[in-house]
Order: sequence, then C-alpha cells, then structure tokens
Amino acid sequence: MRKLLISKWSKAGVFVICLLPIAALVWRGLHHGLTANPIEFITHATGDWTLRFIVFTLCITPLRKLLALPDLIRFRRMLGLFAFFYGCLHFTTYIWLDKFFDLKEVWKDIAKRPY
Repeated sequence: MRKLLISKWSKAGVFVICLLPIAALVWRGLHHGLTANPIEFITHATGDWTLRFIVFTLCITPLRKLLALPDLIRFRRMLGLFAFFYGCLHFTTYIWLDKFFDLKEVWKDIAKRPY
C-alpha cells in the first residue's frame, strides 16, 4: 500500500478520480439524464459532492494515524481544493442559473430554507 501511495502516478490518479463526478454530470447533461429540472439537479449534485469532498478531506488525518500511512497527507490539499471547486460550482449554479443574480430572490430563498 505504501508503494502505491508514494508512486509518482498516485496524485494524478486521485486527480482523475476527483474529476469523475463532474464528468458524470456532463455526461448526463449531454445524454438528457438530468431529470425534469436540470438546474435543481446540478445544484444538488454539486452541493452533495462538495460535502463529500469536505468529509474526505477531514478524514485524511485520522486515517493516516489509524492506518499508520503518513503518505496519505499528500492528498489532503488536493481533496480540499476539489471541495472548494465543487463548492464554487454549487454556488455559481445557484446564483447564476437558478436565481439569475437576483439577490432579493436569494435572500428570500435563504430565509425560507433554514438549512
């Protein structure tokens, strides 16, 4: 396992794996698989992946201590940046595609949904 983690291709592999959710979203969009409300689907999918990547990032330190794999730390920054990437996609989709930059609508929606 350690050899796999320190391989020069491991970061590239993790990078490609982290791009799979957006690739799947694009594929579904091109093949008309985004449900009846595609903007809502994209907003929820990017939000879900943002939360998943935040959890993945926060799990790195406990996992490296529990499994005695200090080389896992090499992937923490990349996972955190992917969490930020998917969060930006989520925010942009919500503000631009869903609310068309109408801040009054955004505030009404935020007040309506306490989460």
